[in-house]
Amino acid sequence: MSKQVLDIEQVKHLHELGLDTSKASAYWHRVVRMYTNEVVTNWFVSFTESIACLGTMKVESIKTFTLQDILDILPKDISREGCTWSASLYIDYENNRIAYGNTDRDGFEIYHEIPICENIIDAAYEMLCWVLTNKYIQEYE
Repeated sequence: MSKQVLDIEQVKHLHELGLDTSKASAYWHRVVRMYTNEVVTNWFVSFTESIACLGTMKVESIKTFTLQDILDILPKDISREGCTWSASLYIDYENNRIAYGNTDRDGFEIYHEIPICENIIDAAYEMLCWVLTNKYIQEYE
């Protein structure tokens, strides 16, 4: 099965870059014993906010992003201050990349690209990190 959500470290990194993770649509959960904090289950993914468990157990949860969440956050177009061009977001399966670029009479010009190595969600995550680092996104609404 292909990777469906970002891993916990990726979500923490996005949070460090200033992205509000509260609107993510999936969750990492694990069950731990209430008084000893002994881990009962390994982390697992759910699209449900709460998981029921016995009275002596508690659930730790971390919100995480799906590919659709990331695509919704990535700006469809970016432009640099003082420049006359803008670049659009492309998922280019033929060349196995996600990119920002523009098309003019001379063809397609890439501004920034990330190769899709193992799965598209990791490439989209790398692009989101680049967008956040370069402040091409104001706020996730």
